[in-house]
Amino acid sequence: MKADSIILLKLIGRRIKELREQENLSQLQLANEVDLSKTHMGRIERAESNVTVETLNRIAEFFNVPITYFLKLKKGLSLTIFLTKIKHQF
Repeated sequence: MKADSIILLKLIGRRIKELREQENLSQLQLANEVDLSKTHMGRIERAESNVTVETLNRIAEFFNVPITYFLKLKKGLSLTIFLTKIKHQF
């Protein structure tokens, strides 16, 4: 898997975890709500597994956020610049 893809998966996983923790949910509770196994949910949060658009949409609907929330960039920030900056965080 390309480094940029891994970084995006880490971003998605981090945002899912942040939402989950804000709602005081365990991985198991969230997994049950979106019809996943606890193991798969953990792998998504740790960027060890690709998340499908369908799964990401179920998670977004559960948290009542747009699916774009998980990939939201600051206004005027291109994906290339974002990936360059975020690489230093991982």
